Amino acid sequence: FTDVGYNSRLDEVQAAVLRVLLEQLDGWNDSRRAAAAAYEAHGLREVPGLRVLEAPPGTDPVHHLFVIGHERADDLSAALADNGIQSRGYYRRPVHLQPSMAEFGGEALDLPATAELARTNLALPMGTDLTEGEVGQVVAALREATTAAG
Repeated sequence: FTDVGYNSRLDEVQAAVLRVLLEQLDGWNDSRRAAAAAYEAHGLREVPGLRVLEAPPGTDPVHHLFVIGHERADDLSAALADNGIQSRGYYRRPVHLQPSMAEFGGEALDLPATAELARTNLALPMGTDLTEGEVGQVVAALREATTAAG
């Protein structure tokens, strides 16, 4: 990002459509929570080398993204792609290293945890239509990829 700004493009027509769709929001959120629970049920936390965040006590996240961490996140993403499964690393270039943040320290800032998280994050499939069977396929592919690499 070269400039700091806003992205506010909601017009009246979009607002009207979203008002109608709002009735479905709780169902969509429940579907995402069910997909996250399926990752747990299929043993995602038991896959060697994966880091899976736990929701803070008293929260009930809806998982816009389902992000894991692994030392070889890009290799896992490639292995998932070989199995027809999409995944993505987000914010590989941390915000403080974006050109628009140069005046706030940018490259001079030493943020090792931020660098580590940027390098190792991987967003797994997540959505309102993700089935338990599909989650099982993702976990199986991750297990196979981490086992094959040793």
